[in-house]
Amino acid sequence: MKFNQVVKLASIGLGAFLFSGLGQMDYAYAKTKVNNVSNNKNQSIDIVLKSKNPSAMGSMAYQTVNSGSKSYHKFLTPKQFASKYGQSNSKVKAIQRYLTKYHLKTKVYSGNLIMRVNGSTKNINKAFNTKLVNVKTSTLTYQKPSKTPKLPGKLNSSIYSLVGMSTYVSFNNYAQKNDAKMNPSSFIKRSTNSLSTTNSPQKFAKLYDLDSLYAKNYTGKGKTIGIITFANYHPSDAYTYWKSENIPAKSKRISVYRTDGYKGSWDGSDESTMDVEQAGAVAPKANIRTYIGQSSIIGMVNSIASANSENKVDTLSISWGQSESRVAKDIKLGVTPKKYNQILNILFQQAAIQGISTFAASGDNGAYDGILDGSSSGLAVDTPANSAYVTSVGGTTLPKTYRVNKKNYSVTKERAWGNEFLYSNYNHQHFYSQYQFLSSYFAGGGGGFSKYNSTPKYQRGFSGVGTYDATKLWNISKGKLTLLSKPQQKSGKANGRNVPDLSANADPNTGYSAYISSGSKGNWYIVGGTSVTAPQMAAASTVLSQSNQTRLGFWNPQIYKFAKRSNSPFHALNDRNNNTNLYFTGQPGKLYNQATGLGTVNFSLLDKAFN
Repeated sequence: MKFNQVVKLASIGLGAFLFSGLGQMDYAYAKTKVNNVSNNKNQSIDIVLKSKNPSAMGSMAYQTVNSGSKSYHKFLTPKQFASKYGQSNSKVKAIQRYLTKYHLKTKVYSGNLIMRVNGSTKNINKAFNTKLVNVKTSTLTYQKPSKTPKLPGKLNSSIYSLVGMSTYVSFNNYAQKNDAKMNPSSFIKRSTNSLSTTNSPQKFAKLYDLDSLYAKNYTGKGKTIGIITFANYHPSDAYTYWKSENIPAKSKRISVYRTDGYKGSWDGSDESTMDVEQAGAVAPKANIRTYIGQSSIIGMVNSIASANSENKVDTLSISWGQSESRVAKDIKLGVTPKKYNQILNILFQQAAIQGISTFAASGDNGAYDGILDGSSSGLAVDTPANSAYVTSVGGTTLPKTYRVNKKNYSVTKERAWGNEFLYSNYNHQHFYSQYQFLSSYFAGGGGGFSKYNSTPKYQRGFSGVGTYDATKLWNISKGKLTLLSKPQQKSGKANGRNVPDLSANADPNTGYSAYISSGSKGNWYIVGGTSVTAPQMAAASTVLSQSNQTRLGFWNPQIYKFAKRSNSPFHALNDRNNNTNLYFTGQPGKLYNQATGLGTVNFSLLDKAFN
């Protein structure tokens, strides 16, 4: 990430830090130059088609996992979905015939919800009665329509939204990678039968009792994990990793789908590598299919649509996202469709109806999602983890002793991931950039209340949902960020989809090993972030799916029911003290909190509940 300025910050102590905005934030206020996009430039946009029965889609997502429903586990194929919910073939063909007149090529993803359109700027402008322009600021150049695009009357009535007219990119990945590299020659080798408390991902299996399923030979065999990502990676890294960790992973298990033929970027390759390695370690016999797309709105939409269209994956993991505050600002600037949130919900509903379980990282800046990119000066949650049709995965930290301000400080039991106990160290450090300052103080598992999505049915009336306990550490007002001399205890009520749904170890200080190469050299790292927990959870789902001999579908309506049982498979991290994601804490006596959701998982009990 680039910064519009570099600052040297003295110890902030209890004073205020001027929060001037980071990276791409300044483009909204900078002087801009606008010119027409070249007529010959190739464009790729999406037409999001209206569903024939949109209200029934959400209902069906629930019915497929309701054991009392006639539709229980009767997951649809993409063709069946298109027939029941997608736009009619006749209207799809009418739009295609119209676009062909303007020499535009089209592709319809299975399900009849997304149509990709390719062609020159000149022909896009004519067909959609719009004008594409380049906007240039001091830091960015991006494309957007200067006039609302639309098709002629009857055709336009079949369209829900358009995606891709803008080329602006603002996705974040949630990879946390320690600088300290591990020496491969001294790296401890271990077998799956000798689980330890080291940094192997096999630690995940032992912590959350997934290893008991391994003992029954459930390893994800016959299942496929889908990973949405925006960066290339070296599959050989993953094979090297699994072999070095003595993980009995199957060979030739990785396949790559390049969304819209995208050749890929290497920016964020560590994220892609981490996702594949962790997923493949947790479900060693499952296949892995990565969907590599552009780091843009259309890249996200088309990658999810591609996974739905192929219908090859049993689970889907997403470790890239944006804060809701970033989305709001981008919509205001005209670079993100107003209905973007709803578009993602529609695609996740299709996935659920097809039986695909989707998991998304909740973010790595605690309750302050968006603070690193300067889009938020307060509480915020991440998208797509905010979707009611996605299982949002938050973060915890494990017991460990730290040296804090020349004294030992011990985390004695698993708690929400938030590093406020390290603030005494940070207060004596010098920071040479805003990013370094903010990424140090604001590290933790994402969680809170969505401003875009209402409280879903499975959360309504659930113990702890809609109420919160919190410890306010910061005051953020008029561009000033102040660490309070005395934390303020808060409690109250709030509306909206509560995030996350569940959590697992994500703190890089108690994280997992990873092998990542750059050029001809590979290095070992300790990694963390909710981008680790999302693929781990997606992989664990395939292990449970093998045990259940069926796709598990939409997790959330099921797991909230399980959490109410006396033999709940979830351990609520409900302590009020020393258990915070930098704002939200546990709620004593309640089953849910916005720092860790339902808490951590006992997969042996969860498997029995699903069965």
